[in-house]
Amino acid sequence: MIDLQLSAEVENVQKIGVPRDHTFFIKLRCVNCNDITPSAVGISRDMEVEGVRGASVNMQIKCKGCSRVNDISIVDEDGGEFVADSDKWQTIASFECRGVDLHEYEVRDGYYVVAADGKTRFEDADLSDDWCEVDEKGRPVSVSQVAGRFVAGGGKKG
Repeated sequence: MIDLQLSAEVENVQKIGVPRDHTFFIKLRCVNCNDITPSAVGISRDMEVEGVRGASVNMQIKCKGCSRVNDISIVDEDGGEFVADSDKWQTIASFECRGVDLHEYEVRDGYYVVAADGKTRFEDADLSDDWCEVDEKGRPVSVSQVAGRFVAGGGKKG
């Protein structure tokens, strides 16, 4: 099990989240030949295919370096959340990988941001660069320096 953790600098933010249908963009490394995908591939809970061992998985990919077929499943059922004023790094998703390692996470769009007032929610926020909006009371709401990392985990949030 590999956890994807998120870190961010926030202002007037209660939480940042990924909806259930979020697409994670990840560069992969084949554990057989160490080949790394040249660009990030999209993986979503909504994608389902039959895996190498017959189980349902979210992605199956053939390595261009050694032709080995590998698969990935997103283990948690719902989208995860980064809660402001908590740990710097927080788990937002967990993956089970067969034949590949998750090499690099690319922060893109598709996140939601909830303002500190708990009422204002912004959908489809692109956090690949500094992001800023204004809540219902006219206060600035911002997210910057978003980064992702992969750590060995057990599929637990937080």
